[in-house]
Amino acid sequence: MNTALVLAAFALDLMLSNGRVLTQDPARPEAAAIGIRADRIVIVGSEADVARAAGPDTRHIDLGGALVLPGLVDSHVHLRSLGEQLTSLDLRGVASLDEVVRRAAVASSELPEGEWLDGIGWDQNLWSGGYPDHRPLTAAVPERPAWLLRIDWYAGWANAKAMQAAGITRDTPDPQGGRVVKDATGEPTGLFLGEAVNLVTRAKPARSRARLKDLLRPALARCAAMGLTEVHDAAATLEEASAFRELAEAGQLPIRVHLMWKGYGAEDVEAMLAQPVLVGHRDRLTHRTLKLIIDGTMGSHGALFFDDYADDPGNRGFFVTPIERIRRLTEDAMRRGYQVATHAIGDRGISLTLDAFEAALAAVRPRDPRPRIEHLQCVRRGDIDRVKRLGLIASMQPSHATAEFTWSEKRVGLERGRGLYALRWVLDAGVPLAAGSDLPVDDESPLTGIHSALTRQNTRGEPEGGWHSEQRLTLDEALHAYTLGPAYAAFEEDRKGRIALGQWADLTILARDLRAIPASEIPRVEVLGTLVGGRLAYRDPRLR
Repeated sequence: MNTALVLAAFALDLMLSNGRVLTQDPARPEAAAIGIRADRIVIVGSEADVARAAGPDTRHIDLGGALVLPGLVDSHVHLRSLGEQLTSLDLRGVASLDEVVRRAAVASSELPEGEWLDGIGWDQNLWSGGYPDHRPLTAAVPERPAWLLRIDWYAGWANAKAMQAAGITRDTPDPQGGRVVKDATGEPTGLFLGEAVNLVTRAKPARSRARLKDLLRPALARCAAMGLTEVHDAAATLEEASAFRELAEAGQLPIRVHLMWKGYGAEDVEAMLAQPVLVGHRDRLTHRTLKLIIDGTMGSHGALFFDDYADDPGNRGFFVTPIERIRRLTEDAMRRGYQVATHAIGDRGISLTLDAFEAALAAVRPRDPRPRIEHLQCVRRGDIDRVKRLGLIASMQPSHATAEFTWSEKRVGLERGRGLYALRWVLDAGVPLAAGSDLPVDDESPLTGIHSALTRQNTRGEPEGGWHSEQRLTLDEALHAYTLGPAYAAFEEDRKGRIALGQWADLTILARDLRAIPASEIPRVEVLGTLVGGRLAYRDPRLR
Protein backbone atom coordinates (compact mmCIF):
# COMPACT_ATOMS: atom_id res chain seq x y z
CA MET A 1 0.00 0.00 0.00
CA ASN A 2 1.31 3.45 -0.91
CA THR A 3 1.63 5.31 2.40
CA ALA A 4 1.81 8.72 0.71
CA LEU A 5 -1.45 8.18 -1.18
CA VAL A 6 -3.26 6.96 1.93
CA LEU A 7 -2.08 9.95 3.94
CA ALA A 8 -2.97 12.35 1.15
CA ALA A 9 -6.59 11.16 1.32
CA PHE A 10 -6.93 13.03 4.60
CA ALA A 11 -6.58 16.73 5.34
CA LEU A 12 -3.04 17.98 5.82
CA ASP A 13 -1.59 18.41 9.29
CA LEU A 14 0.83 21.09 8.07
CA MET A 15 1.29 23.12 4.92
CA LEU A 16 4.26 25.26 3.96
CA SER A 17 3.62 27.79 1.21
CA ASN A 18 4.95 30.93 -0.44
CA GLY A 19 8.47 29.59 -0.59
CA ARG A 20 11.20 28.36 -2.87
CA VAL A 21 11.56 24.62 -2.54
CA LEU A 22 14.67 22.84 -3.85
CA THR A 23 13.68 19.20 -3.77
CA GLN A 24 16.80 17.23 -4.86
CA ASP A 25 14.19 15.19 -6.77
CA PRO A 26 14.91 15.00 -10.53
CA ALA A 27 11.22 14.39 -11.23
CA ARG A 28 10.35 17.83 -9.82
CA PRO A 29 13.45 19.90 -8.94
CA GLU A 30 11.55 22.95 -7.65
CA ALA A 31 8.19 23.75 -6.07
CA ALA A 32 6.42 26.52 -4.14
CA ALA A 33 4.61 24.59 -1.40
CA ILE A 34 4.68 21.36 0.62
CA GLY A 35 1.89 19.38 2.31
CA ILE A 36 2.62 17.17 5.32
CA ARG A 37 0.49 14.52 6.98
CA ALA A 38 1.80 12.81 10.14
CA ASP A 39 5.59 12.57 9.60
CA ARG A 40 5.54 12.33 5.79
CA ILE A 41 5.49 14.62 2.79
CA VAL A 42 2.31 13.96 0.80
CA ILE A 43 2.19 16.90 -1.61
CA VAL A 44 4.95 18.83 -3.37
CA GLY A 45 3.73 21.40 -5.84
CA SER A 46 2.06 24.73 -6.34
CA GLU A 47 0.24 26.89 -3.80
CA ALA A 48 -3.07 25.69 -5.25
CA ASP A 49 -2.08 22.01 -5.09
CA VAL A 50 -1.39 22.23 -1.37
CA ALA A 51 -4.28 24.58 -0.52
CA ARG A 52 -6.82 22.11 -1.96
CA ALA A 53 -5.71 19.47 0.53
CA ALA A 54 -5.84 21.72 3.59
CA GLY A 55 -8.59 21.37 6.16
CA PRO A 56 -9.88 23.54 9.00
CA ASP A 57 -7.27 22.12 11.41
CA THR A 58 -4.30 22.32 9.06
CA ARG A 59 -1.45 24.37 10.47
CA HIS A 60 0.12 26.82 8.04
CA ILE A 61 3.64 28.19 7.77
CA ASP A 62 3.99 31.16 5.43
CA LEU A 63 7.56 30.89 4.19
CA GLY A 64 7.63 34.48 2.98
CA GLY A 65 9.91 33.58 0.11
CA ALA A 66 12.30 31.52 2.25
CA LEU A 67 14.29 28.63 0.80
CA VAL A 68 13.35 25.08 1.80
CA LEU A 69 15.85 22.25 1.43
CA PRO A 70 15.71 18.56 2.27
CA GLY A 71 16.85 18.33 5.87
CA LEU A 72 20.58 18.98 6.10
CA VAL A 73 22.64 16.25 7.77
CA ASP A 74 26.09 16.28 9.38
CA SER A 75 27.75 12.93 8.73
CA HIS A 76 30.44 13.13 11.42
CA VAL A 77 29.89 14.76 14.80
CA HIS A 78 30.70 14.25 18.47
CA LEU A 79 27.65 15.36 20.44
CA ARG A 80 29.05 14.66 23.88
CA SER A 81 32.17 16.63 22.98
CA LEU A 82 30.01 19.51 21.76
CA GLY A 83 28.12 19.43 25.04
CA GLU A 84 31.38 19.48 26.95
CA GLN A 85 32.64 22.36 24.85
CA LEU A 86 29.50 24.35 25.58
CA THR A 87 30.23 23.95 29.31
CA SER A 88 34.05 24.20 29.20
CA LEU A 89 36.65 26.89 28.53
CA ASP A 90 36.47 27.54 24.78
CA LEU A 91 39.97 28.02 23.33
CA ARG A 92 39.18 27.88 19.61
CA GLY A 93 40.96 30.55 17.61
CA VAL A 94 43.10 31.80 20.52
CA ALA A 95 46.21 33.08 18.79
CA SER A 96 48.88 32.80 21.50
CA LEU A 97 49.94 30.48 24.30
CA ASP A 98 50.02 33.43 26.71
CA GLU A 99 46.37 34.19 26.02
CA VAL A 100 45.38 30.55 26.54
CA VAL A 101 47.14 30.60 29.90
CA ARG A 102 45.54 33.90 30.87
CA ARG A 103 42.05 32.59 30.07
CA ALA A 104 42.77 29.41 32.01
CA ALA A 105 43.72 31.41 35.09
CA VAL A 106 40.53 33.49 34.90
CA ALA A 107 38.31 30.45 34.38
CA SER A 108 40.00 28.60 37.25
CA SER A 109 39.31 31.46 39.66
CA GLU A 110 35.57 31.07 38.99
CA LEU A 111 35.35 27.32 39.72
CA PRO A 112 34.40 25.63 43.01
CA GLU A 113 37.27 24.22 45.05
CA GLY A 114 38.41 20.79 43.92
CA GLU A 115 36.81 20.91 40.47
CA TRP A 116 38.90 20.25 37.39
CA LEU A 117 39.44 23.04 34.88
CA ASP A 118 38.45 21.73 31.45
CA GLY A 119 39.26 23.53 28.22
CA ILE A 120 38.87 22.60 24.58
CA GLY A 121 40.11 23.98 21.29
CA TRP A 122 43.73 25.16 21.52
CA ASP A 123 45.80 24.91 18.35
CA GLN A 124 49.57 25.29 18.48
CA ASN A 125 49.59 26.04 14.75
CA LEU A 126 48.26 29.49 15.63
CA TRP A 127 51.17 30.23 17.97
CA SER A 128 54.89 30.73 17.67
CA GLY A 129 57.00 28.16 19.47
CA GLY A 130 55.03 24.99 18.76
CA TYR A 131 53.68 22.61 21.39
CA PRO A 132 53.40 23.75 25.02
CA ASP A 133 54.65 22.12 28.20
CA HIS A 134 53.02 22.14 31.62
CA ARG A 135 55.04 24.93 33.23
CA PRO A 136 53.06 28.01 32.12
CA LEU A 137 49.78 26.20 32.77
CA THR A 138 50.96 25.00 36.17
CA ALA A 139 52.01 28.54 37.10
CA ALA A 140 48.62 29.92 36.03
CA VAL A 141 46.56 27.14 37.63
CA PRO A 142 48.63 25.72 40.50
CA GLU A 143 45.95 24.46 42.91
CA ARG A 144 43.58 22.35 40.78
CA PRO A 145 43.92 19.88 37.88
CA ALA A 146 43.79 21.66 34.52
CA TRP A 147 43.24 19.64 31.36
CA LEU A 148 43.07 21.39 27.99
CA LEU A 149 42.30 19.39 24.85
CA ARG A 150 43.55 20.36 21.41
CA ILE A 151 41.01 21.35 18.77
CA ASP A 152 41.08 17.85 17.22
CA TRP A 153 40.92 16.06 20.64
CA TYR A 154 44.02 14.05 19.68
CA ALA A 155 46.34 15.98 21.98
CA GLY A 156 45.94 17.15 25.55
CA TRP A 157 47.82 19.61 27.74
CA ALA A 158 47.93 18.98 31.49
CA ASN A 159 49.21 20.98 34.41
CA ALA A 160 51.17 19.37 37.25
CA LYS A 161 48.05 18.72 39.35
CA ALA A 162 46.32 16.90 36.50
CA MET A 163 49.37 14.70 35.92
CA GLN A 164 49.54 13.99 39.63
CA ALA A 165 45.85 13.00 39.69
CA ALA A 166 46.43 10.68 36.72
CA GLY A 167 49.54 9.12 38.27
CA ILE A 168 51.79 10.29 35.43
CA THR A 169 55.52 10.03 36.20
CA ARG A 170 58.76 9.68 34.29
CA ASP A 171 58.14 5.91 34.37
CA THR A 172 54.76 6.11 32.63
CA PRO A 173 55.07 4.18 29.35
CA ASP A 174 53.56 5.21 26.05
CA PRO A 175 50.25 3.43 25.45
CA GLN A 176 49.46 1.70 22.17
CA GLY A 177 48.60 4.44 19.69
CA GLY A 178 49.83 7.33 21.78
CA ARG A 179 52.77 9.17 23.29
CA VAL A 180 53.50 10.69 26.68
CA VAL A 181 55.85 13.47 25.62
CA LYS A 182 58.93 13.76 27.84
CA ASP A 183 61.78 16.24 27.98
CA ALA A 184 65.48 15.55 27.58
CA THR A 185 65.73 14.46 31.23
CA GLY A 186 62.84 12.00 30.90
CA GLU A 187 60.25 14.06 32.77
CA PRO A 188 56.73 14.31 31.28
CA THR A 189 56.14 17.70 29.73
CA GLY A 190 52.37 17.73 30.20
CA LEU A 191 51.69 17.04 26.51
CA PHE A 192 49.82 13.84 25.63
CA LEU A 193 49.28 12.65 22.05
CA GLY A 194 46.85 10.17 20.54
CA GLU A 195 45.63 7.46 22.90
CA ALA A 196 47.84 8.90 25.67
CA VAL A 197 45.12 11.55 26.08
CA ASN A 198 43.02 8.87 27.80
CA LEU A 199 45.60 8.44 30.56
CA VAL A 200 44.53 11.82 31.92
CA THR A 201 40.90 11.85 30.80
CA ARG A 202 40.21 8.60 32.67
CA ALA A 203 41.48 10.18 35.90
CA LYS A 204 38.63 12.70 35.87
CA PRO A 205 35.49 11.98 37.90
CA ALA A 206 33.13 9.77 35.88
CA ARG A 207 30.01 11.33 34.36
CA SER A 208 26.72 9.96 35.63
CA ARG A 209 24.00 8.95 33.15
CA ALA A 210 22.02 12.03 34.17
CA ARG A 211 25.05 14.25 33.58
CA LEU A 212 25.61 12.71 30.15
CA LYS A 213 22.05 13.55 29.18
CA ASP A 214 22.54 17.08 30.49
CA LEU A 215 25.48 17.42 28.09
CA LEU A 216 23.62 15.94 25.12
CA ARG A 217 20.46 18.06 25.35
CA PRO A 218 22.07 21.46 24.62
CA ALA A 219 24.28 19.90 21.94
CA LEU A 220 21.20 18.49 20.16
CA ALA A 221 19.39 21.82 20.46
CA ARG A 222 22.42 23.59 19.01
CA CYS A 223 22.43 21.25 16.01
CA ALA A 224 18.72 21.83 15.40
CA ALA A 225 19.30 25.60 15.48
CA MET A 226 21.97 25.16 12.81
CA GLY A 227 19.41 23.58 10.46
CA LEU A 228 20.49 19.97 11.02
CA THR A 229 17.75 17.35 10.98
CA GLU A 230 20.09 14.43 11.62
CA VAL A 231 23.64 13.84 12.78
CA HIS A 232 25.92 10.81 12.61
CA ASP A 233 27.61 10.63 16.01
CA ALA A 234 31.09 9.07 15.92
CA ALA A 235 31.33 7.46 18.43
CA ALA A 236 29.50 6.30 21.56
CA THR A 237 30.44 4.21 24.57
CA LEU A 238 28.01 1.72 26.11
CA GLU A 239 27.03 4.29 28.74
CA GLU A 240 26.53 7.06 26.17
CA ALA A 241 24.41 4.78 23.98
CA SER A 242 22.16 4.11 26.98
CA ALA A 243 21.83 7.86 27.53
CA PHE A 244 20.79 8.35 23.90
CA ARG A 245 18.19 5.57 24.19
CA GLU A 246 16.74 7.12 27.33
CA LEU A 247 16.49 10.50 25.59
CA ALA A 248 14.74 8.86 22.63
CA GLU A 249 12.29 7.05 24.90
CA ALA A 250 11.52 10.30 26.73
CA GLY A 251 10.86 12.12 23.45
CA GLN A 252 13.92 14.32 24.01
CA LEU A 253 15.78 13.75 20.74
CA PRO A 254 14.70 16.79 18.67
CA ILE A 255 16.65 15.51 15.64
CA ARG A 256 17.55 12.07 14.31
CA VAL A 257 20.77 10.47 15.54
CA HIS A 258 22.68 7.80 13.64
CA LEU A 259 24.97 6.44 16.37
CA MET A 260 28.30 4.64 15.97
CA TRP A 261 29.98 2.45 18.57
CA LYS A 262 33.36 3.69 19.80
CA GLY A 263 35.40 0.70 18.67
CA TYR A 264 38.84 1.89 19.76
CA GLY A 265 40.83 2.69 22.87
CA ALA A 266 39.95 0.76 26.02
CA GLU A 267 36.31 0.23 25.09
CA ASP A 268 34.66 -3.20 25.34
CA VAL A 269 34.08 -3.65 21.63
CA GLU A 270 32.96 -7.26 21.97
CA ALA A 271 30.15 -6.17 24.31
CA MET A 272 29.17 -3.47 21.83
CA LEU A 273 28.98 -5.84 18.88
CA ALA A 274 26.91 -8.27 20.97
CA GLN A 275 24.15 -5.64 21.01
CA PRO A 276 21.50 -6.09 18.30
CA VAL A 277 21.44 -3.55 15.49
CA LEU A 278 18.96 -0.79 16.35
CA VAL A 279 17.08 1.02 13.55
CA GLY A 280 14.59 3.86 13.97
CA HIS A 281 14.14 3.52 17.72
CA ARG A 282 11.27 5.81 18.71
CA ASP A 283 11.57 7.30 15.22
CA ARG A 284 14.80 9.05 16.16
CA LEU A 285 17.70 6.74 17.03
CA THR A 286 19.59 4.28 14.81
CA HIS A 287 22.61 2.29 15.98
CA ARG A 288 24.09 0.06 13.29
CA THR A 289 27.71 1.21 12.83
CA LEU A 290 31.08 0.44 14.40
CA LYS A 291 33.61 3.29 14.36
CA LEU A 292 37.30 2.36 14.21
CA ILE A 293 40.41 4.56 14.16
CA ILE A 294 43.65 3.53 12.50
CA ASP A 295 45.76 6.68 12.92
CA GLY A 296 45.95 10.09 14.55
CA THR A 297 45.64 13.52 12.97
CA MET A 298 47.92 15.69 10.90
CA GLY A 299 47.51 18.57 13.33
CA SER A 300 49.22 16.57 16.06
CA HIS A 301 51.64 14.77 13.67
CA GLY A 302 49.90 11.45 14.33
CA ALA A 303 48.40 10.57 10.94
CA LEU A 304 50.12 7.58 9.30
CA PHE A 305 52.21 8.27 6.19
CA PHE A 306 54.43 6.19 3.93
CA ASP A 307 57.10 8.90 4.12
CA ASP A 308 58.27 11.32 6.80
CA TYR A 309 56.38 14.45 7.67
CA ALA A 310 57.92 17.29 5.68
CA ASP A 311 58.11 19.43 8.84
CA ASP A 312 59.09 16.60 11.23
CA PRO A 313 61.81 14.40 9.70
CA GLY A 314 61.89 10.88 11.12
CA ASN A 315 58.20 10.92 12.05
CA ARG A 316 55.64 9.03 9.97
CA GLY A 317 52.79 9.04 12.50
CA PHE A 318 51.50 6.15 14.57
CA PHE A 319 48.80 3.51 14.82
CA VAL A 320 45.97 4.39 17.18
CA THR A 321 44.71 0.83 16.71
CA PRO A 322 47.02 -2.00 15.60
CA ILE A 323 46.34 -3.05 12.04
CA GLU A 324 45.67 -6.65 13.08
CA ARG A 325 42.88 -5.46 15.38
CA ILE A 326 41.47 -3.21 12.64
CA ARG A 327 41.28 -6.23 10.33
CA ARG A 328 39.71 -8.52 12.93
CA LEU A 329 37.10 -6.01 14.10
CA THR A 330 36.16 -5.02 10.54
CA GLU A 331 35.40 -8.63 9.66
CA ASP A 332 33.70 -9.37 12.99
CA ALA A 333 31.42 -6.34 12.71
CA MET A 334 30.41 -7.20 9.15
CA ARG A 335 29.55 -10.76 10.19
CA ARG A 336 27.22 -9.35 12.86
CA GLY A 337 25.45 -7.08 10.38
CA TYR A 338 27.15 -3.86 11.41
CA GLN A 339 28.36 -1.16 9.06
CA VAL A 340 32.02 -0.21 9.63
CA ALA A 341 33.30 3.38 9.52
CA THR A 342 37.06 3.78 9.87
CA HIS A 343 38.92 7.03 10.58
CA ALA A 344 41.90 7.18 8.21
CA ILE A 345 43.80 10.40 7.55
CA GLY A 346 47.36 9.81 6.33
CA ASP A 347 48.08 8.12 2.98
CA ARG A 348 49.42 4.96 4.66
CA GLY A 349 46.53 4.88 7.12
CA ILE A 350 44.10 5.12 4.20
CA SER A 351 45.85 2.42 2.18
CA LEU A 352 45.93 -0.02 5.11
CA THR A 353 42.27 0.68 5.85
CA LEU A 354 41.39 -0.17 2.26
CA ASP A 355 43.36 -3.43 2.63
CA ALA A 356 41.33 -4.28 5.75
CA PHE A 357 38.03 -3.54 4.04
CA GLU A 358 39.01 -5.52 0.96
CA ALA A 359 39.90 -8.59 3.03
CA ALA A 360 36.75 -8.38 5.17
CA LEU A 361 34.45 -7.91 2.19
CA ALA A 362 35.97 -10.94 0.46
CA ALA A 363 35.73 -13.09 3.61
CA VAL A 364 32.20 -12.11 4.70
CA ARG A 365 30.50 -11.13 1.43
CA PRO A 366 27.86 -9.05 3.24
CA ARG A 367 24.71 -8.21 1.29
CA ASP A 368 24.73 -4.41 1.68
CA PRO A 369 27.66 -3.34 3.89
CA ARG A 370 28.13 0.31 2.82
CA PRO A 371 31.55 0.65 4.49
CA ARG A 372 32.65 4.19 5.28
CA ILE A 373 36.06 5.80 5.40
CA GLU A 374 36.04 8.80 7.71
CA HIS A 375 38.08 11.91 6.77
CA LEU A 376 40.13 10.53 3.81
CA GLN A 377 42.27 13.58 4.40
CA CYS A 378 45.54 13.03 2.49
CA VAL A 379 44.99 10.38 -0.16
CA ARG A 380 47.02 9.06 -3.06
CA ARG A 381 45.21 9.45 -6.38
CA GLY A 382 45.30 5.73 -7.10
CA ASP A 383 43.65 4.89 -3.80
CA ILE A 384 40.56 6.89 -4.80
CA ASP A 385 39.99 4.26 -7.47
CA ARG A 386 40.22 1.55 -4.80
CA VAL A 387 37.68 3.42 -2.67
CA LYS A 388 35.27 3.30 -5.62
CA ARG A 389 35.96 -0.34 -6.49
CA LEU A 390 35.35 -1.49 -2.92
CA GLY A 391 32.06 0.40 -2.69
CA LEU A 392 33.15 2.68 0.13
CA ILE A 393 31.46 5.90 1.17
CA ALA A 394 33.74 8.91 1.68
CA SER A 395 32.69 10.73 4.85
CA MET A 396 34.61 14.02 4.57
CA GLN A 397 34.61 17.45 6.18
CA PRO A 398 34.89 20.31 3.65
CA SER A 399 35.64 22.89 6.35
CA HIS A 400 38.77 20.99 7.44
CA ALA A 401 40.45 22.13 4.23
CA THR A 402 39.75 25.80 4.87
CA ALA A 403 40.47 25.63 8.60
CA GLU A 404 43.84 23.91 8.10
CA PHE A 405 45.24 25.21 4.81
CA THR A 406 47.78 27.48 6.55
CA TRP A 407 49.73 24.47 7.87
CA SER A 408 48.49 21.21 6.33
CA GLU A 409 50.62 21.37 3.18
CA LYS A 410 53.66 22.14 5.32
CA ARG A 411 53.09 18.77 7.00
CA VAL A 412 53.21 16.77 3.77
CA GLY A 413 54.87 18.88 1.05
CA LEU A 414 53.57 19.95 -2.34
CA GLU A 415 53.40 16.55 -4.03
CA ARG A 416 51.39 14.78 -1.34
CA GLY A 417 49.47 18.02 -0.79
CA ARG A 418 47.60 17.51 -4.05
CA GLY A 419 45.61 14.82 -2.28
CA LEU A 420 44.56 16.92 0.72
CA TYR A 421 40.79 17.10 1.28
CA ALA A 422 40.29 15.98 -2.34
CA LEU A 423 36.53 16.39 -2.72
CA ARG A 424 36.64 16.73 -6.51
CA TRP A 425 38.75 13.60 -6.93
CA VAL A 426 36.18 11.70 -4.89
CA LEU A 427 33.15 12.89 -6.85
CA ASP A 428 34.80 12.52 -10.24
CA ALA A 429 35.60 8.90 -9.37
CA GLY A 430 31.92 8.28 -8.62
CA VAL A 431 32.43 7.70 -4.89
CA PRO A 432 29.40 8.53 -2.69
CA LEU A 433 30.22 11.61 -0.60
CA ALA A 434 28.69 12.29 2.80
CA ALA A 435 29.76 15.66 4.24
CA GLY A 436 30.10 16.79 7.81
CA SER A 437 32.00 18.99 10.22
CA ASP A 438 33.59 16.75 12.89
CA LEU A 439 32.02 19.17 15.34
CA PRO A 440 33.13 20.54 17.70
CA VAL A 441 36.46 20.41 15.83
CA ASP A 442 34.95 22.71 13.19
CA ASP A 443 31.93 25.00 13.10
CA GLU A 444 28.76 22.93 13.43
CA SER A 445 26.87 24.95 10.79
CA PRO A 446 26.40 22.99 7.55
CA LEU A 447 26.36 26.34 5.74
CA THR A 448 30.01 26.82 6.70
CA GLY A 449 30.79 23.44 5.17
CA ILE A 450 28.82 24.22 2.02
CA HIS A 451 30.71 27.51 1.67
CA SER A 452 34.04 25.71 2.10
CA ALA A 453 33.13 23.12 -0.53
CA LEU A 454 32.14 25.85 -3.01
CA THR A 455 35.05 28.22 -2.48
CA ARG A 456 37.91 26.39 -0.72
CA GLN A 457 38.12 29.56 1.38
CA ASN A 458 37.52 30.27 5.05
CA THR A 459 34.80 32.68 6.14
CA ARG A 460 37.29 35.58 5.88
CA GLY A 461 37.75 34.88 2.16
CA GLU A 462 41.22 33.36 2.57
CA PRO A 463 43.14 32.40 0.55
CA GLU A 464 42.26 34.55 -2.44
CA GLY A 465 40.94 32.40 -5.26
CA GLY A 466 40.57 29.37 -2.99
CA TRP A 467 43.09 26.81 -1.72
CA HIS A 468 43.56 24.05 -4.32
CA SER A 469 40.55 25.50 -6.09
CA GLU A 470 40.57 22.56 -8.51
CA GLN A 471 38.89 20.57 -5.71
CA ARG A 472 35.84 22.87 -5.47
CA LEU A 473 32.28 21.57 -5.77
CA THR A 474 29.21 23.13 -7.34
CA LEU A 475 26.27 24.17 -5.17
CA ASP A 476 24.20 21.20 -6.33
CA GLU A 477 27.05 18.83 -5.50
CA ALA A 478 27.55 20.38 -2.08
CA LEU A 479 23.84 20.18 -1.25
CA HIS A 480 23.81 16.54 -2.35
CA ALA A 481 26.71 15.87 0.04
CA TYR A 482 24.64 17.22 2.96
CA THR A 483 21.34 15.54 1.99
CA LEU A 484 21.27 12.47 -0.25
CA GLY A 485 24.89 11.53 0.48
CA PRO A 486 24.34 11.17 4.25
CA ALA A 487 20.97 9.50 3.64
CA TYR A 488 22.71 6.79 1.61
CA ALA A 489 25.47 6.48 4.22
CA ALA A 490 22.79 5.84 6.87
CA PHE A 491 20.72 3.39 4.73
CA GLU A 492 17.93 5.99 4.59
CA GLU A 493 17.86 7.08 0.95
CA ASP A 494 14.33 5.68 0.49
CA ARG A 495 13.03 7.87 3.33
CA LYS A 496 15.02 11.11 3.28
CA GLY A 497 17.39 13.28 1.29
CA ARG A 498 14.71 14.52 -1.13
CA ILE A 499 11.48 16.51 -0.87
CA ALA A 500 9.12 14.05 -2.53
CA LEU A 501 5.98 12.03 -1.87
CA GLY A 502 6.37 9.54 0.96
CA GLN A 503 9.66 10.97 2.23
CA TRP A 504 10.10 11.92 5.86
CA ALA A 505 9.10 15.53 6.47
CA ASP A 506 12.67 16.52 7.41
CA LEU A 507 13.24 20.05 6.14
CA THR A 508 15.67 22.94 6.60
CA ILE A 509 14.29 26.46 6.05
CA LEU A 510 16.76 29.23 5.21
CA ALA A 511 16.15 32.99 5.10
CA ARG A 512 17.85 33.42 1.72
CA ASP A 513 18.08 31.52 -1.55
CA LEU A 514 21.64 30.15 -1.73
CA ARG A 515 21.48 30.28 -5.54
CA ALA A 516 20.83 34.03 -5.57
CA ILE A 517 23.63 35.30 -3.33
CA PRO A 518 27.44 35.39 -3.54
CA ALA A 519 29.01 32.28 -2.06
CA SER A 520 30.85 34.47 0.46
CA GLU A 521 27.50 35.28 2.11
CA ILE A 522 26.36 31.67 2.60
CA PRO A 523 27.84 31.19 6.11
CA ARG A 524 25.81 34.16 7.36
CA VAL A 525 22.43 32.99 6.05
CA GLU A 526 19.97 32.59 8.94
CA VAL A 527 18.20 29.33 9.67
CA LEU A 528 14.49 30.06 10.07
CA GLY A 529 13.27 26.58 10.85
CA THR A 530 14.20 22.92 11.21
CA LEU A 531 11.47 20.30 10.78
CA VAL A 532 11.99 16.67 11.75
CA GLY A 533 9.15 14.28 10.99
CA GLY A 534 6.85 17.25 10.40
CA ARG A 535 7.60 18.79 13.80
CA LEU A 536 9.54 21.97 14.39
CA ALA A 537 12.77 21.13 16.18
CA TYR A 538 13.82 24.77 15.83
CA ARG A 539 11.83 27.85 14.89
CA ASP A 540 13.10 31.38 14.45
CA PRO A 541 10.58 33.99 15.67
CA ARG A 542 10.50 35.45 12.15
CA LEU A 543 8.96 32.25 10.77
CA ARG A 544 5.19 32.82 10.80
